Amino acid sequence: MKKVFVILVVSIFATSAAYGMDMSKHIGFGVWGGGIMPMNGGFDAEDNLSDVVGFYGFPAVEIKYVIIDKVAVGINGGYGYMPIKDEKKPDGYEDLTPALNMPYVALNGTFNFGPMIKAEDNKLNPFATAGAGMYMWYASRNERTDKLLVGEVLEVGEEEEAEELKASSFGFNIGGGVEYFATEKLAVFGRVNYHMVMTKDEDKFGKDFGNHGFLTFGAGVTYYLFTGGE
Repeated sequence: MKKVFVILVVSIFATSAAYGMDMSKHIGFGVWGGGIMPMNGGFDAEDNLSDVVGFYGFPAVEIKYVIIDKVAVGINGGYGYMPIKDEKKPDGYEDLTPALNMPYVALNGTFNFGPMIKAEDNKLNPFATAGAGMYMWYASRNERTDKLLVGEVLEVGEEEEAEELKASSFGFNIGGGVEYFATEKLAVFGRVNYHMVMTKDEDKFGKDFGNHGFLTFGAGVTYYLFTGGE
């Protein structure tokens, strides 16, 4: 059984790319835009985060290196912005736009299925990706630089009330998508990722403020440059 497993793994990575694209030794520069929305995680004793903030825009960029035709590694970063719903705004904030801001940077690995498609004129590359990084999240009052205080939206101790509602939290993401090579070097793609961010800190945010999951999705383009020799 062990021998069969080894043969299967070797065959997957050794399969010739003659039937499809081979982007080995290419650097890809990608940019995309779409949306971000909260999926799970408690906010306070009554609400989940998805009850408090809503869906909004999400721009992101990525630089990746294709090690072999099926495997790439890269750094990506994005900025999530989720406004607090009108019915959940703190008292006195009715005319303002308080929001949860979610900038992040992550290191991801990507597995490309395109080279396994046995068609000489194949231009599609389905892919799966996973990674981890830091999420520098914070809540803002109106302008993104004006931070909300913990005590304005959460019930905590007196010492924590004056703290800004922010932290740098570890998180991981998993997802996938499909690339379509419009030209030899330029691909358009759609992708979706689930992010799990370890935001829980009982000492600072109270026992009901948990870890939070987010869904990002969108479409964009990647331009590939060859870095190998002739």
